[in-house]
Amino acid sequence: MTEQERLVQRFIDQELAPRERVQFLQAVEEDGTLRRQWLAMELVAAEAAQLPRLAPSARFVAQVCAKAMADRPSLGRRFMTFVTAPRVIEWNLAGAVVAASIAGLAIWGLLRIVPERTGEVVVTTQATQATAANEAQEPTVFVRLVLLQPQAQSVSVAGDFNGWNRALTQLERTDGGMWTATIPLKPGRYQYMFVIDGKHWIADPLASEDAGDGFGSTNAVLDVSI
Repeated sequence: MTEQERLVQRFIDQELAPRERVQFLQAVEEDGTLRRQWLAMELVAAEAAQLPRLAPSARFVAQVCAKAMADRPSLGRRFMTFVTAPRVIEWNLAGAVVAASIAGLAIWGLLRIVPERTGEVVVTTQATQATAANEAQEPTVFVRLVLLQPQAQSVSVAGDFNGWNRALTQLERTDGGMWTATIPLKPGRYQYMFVIDGKHWIADPLASEDAGDGFGSTNAVLDVSI
């Protein structure tokens, strides 16, 4: 890892002091390569934090259960081993009655267990099918927007993704006067602008691309892809 990459990593991990964070953001505005590297790592960090927890498939669960049951002797085999194992026993009428009672209870318990295990497989299969249906939904990319505005009282973002509603998506203030927001977007191309204190519209100075809005101003452009 280069010194520049290490500095970007420390910034993302919130390890820099407030003055160091401001110096880093000033360096980002002057160095296009550093800015692209930083945005790429921010995107990776945001996506990693939102990764879904995968549920095991019904086939995997069935294989694990089958393996566990294969390695462990059945209840009937353990009972037969216990009964047929050579031992010295002084038989009497009371002992015979107790042994017969234990054998009857063991067989009754075995018959009770079998239908209960059959029901568990159905429940697991239904839950796995529901998880697979959720995973088939359209992919979402989490994008983190960042703006340095130490004097601002509030910052929001308006664009194609929220109907250009300046009150809908608010940024949060962090140390050093930096404002951030992480928003979920479908793959596509979006234009947007930041709104300072509810009235001052500015394009994102860290955007790698911009486009005219047809009224003499310039919008930042965000290209979201998988």
